Amino acid sequence: MSKKMADVSVDPECNDPKELFGQGVRAYILQNYEAAVAALSKASELLVNEHQDDMHESLGEIYLFYGKALLGLSREESEALGDALPKNEESENEEEEEEEEGSEDAGETKTEENNVSSSVSGKGEPENGKEETKETENLLSSSSDDPGPSTSKGDGAEPSDDQQESEDVTSDLQVAWEVLEFAKQIFQKLDEKKSLAEALIVLGEVSLESENFESAINDIKQGLELQKGLFAKDSRTVAETLYKLGMAYSTNSQMDEAIQSFTNSLEYLKNRITTLKEIKPPTQEHDDEIEEIQGLIPEIEDKIADMHVYKDEAIKKVTEAITESTKKQEAASSNSNGNARVSDISHLVKRKRKIEEADNGSEGPTPKKPAV
Repeated sequence: MSKKMADVSVDPECNDPKELFGQGVRAYILQNYEAAVAALSKASELLVNEHQDDMHESLGEIYLFYGKALLGLSREESEALGDALPKNEESENEEEEEEEEGSEDAGETKTEENNVSSSVSGKGEPENGKEETKETENLLSSSSDDPGPSTSKGDGAEPSDDQQESEDVTSDLQVAWEVLEFAKQIFQKLDEKKSLAEALIVLGEVSLESENFESAINDIKQGLELQKGLFAKDSRTVAETLYKLGMAYSTNSQMDEAIQSFTNSLEYLKNRITTLKEIKPPTQEHDDEIEEIQGLIPEIEDKIADMHVYKDEAIKKVTEAITESTKKQEAASSNSNGNARVSDISHLVKRKRKIEEADNGSEGPTPKKPAV
């Protein structure tokens, strides 16, 4: 039985916001995002009605987990759409079959990236020298003024089942963006830097899913700066955020920045290994974490190598394009100069003829001898 199906209990009759919040968080941790969304949505609705204020400070954490659950649900549905593409009949062409395979590969790649990011983070760690008591939630990696993902339904035509599912995913992302914006504003008002950083980073992840890459980068960077002030140089939480930022840069074709972010993520992980090795006496838990991190390092190093390859290919293409353009310009210039020389020669020939004619005209006819 999968983790998401085990020990998830959400009472649909419950009207206690605190209890619903606990149920929603448990469902989220167990990756039952649909149950988590149901519980957290109801909890937020009850609190808004109770306080008559959708920005009440008690709603901050609920909005944060609600947004994270919606993001998880939209990713889950996106992967399901990729895996559930209709299979073609034998009579259909090979190109369509290749497209299906490409969609499946893309889904697998995104799942793998999510798993790497989740593993990078790990559990609680020191915050300004103190042990962090809350387990960092694991997700893969937009600007506050971003209007959020589009919720346009098209031109009014009747949607197909696949189109309807796609619109549901978009709607999940839109709601996620909105509730995370509320969470961000509440945490700003309360000066809760740690929660604010997390809200910003998840906002960035929502924008990344919506392909708003610039917004994703801006929000993740803001969250990262806050985390750097809260956590030590061996923080797996910061390492995870740097990995997410690297992914955002890479999808925006900013390869140098992506390489730097992945490299910085590696540095934090290696620092974590050093810290664990210095703890005396060593424990099995520490040894297990060291082994886990050592397993992650090659994957991130491969990601850095990929970025270098992409960068080199991009430079090669630009160089080839410039070379080709230069050749064309030189050819055009050569043709232009050749035409000009021919014209000049023609002009000189015409002028020479005019001069010869003028000289002949000045001599005139031979004078006749006068009659005597």
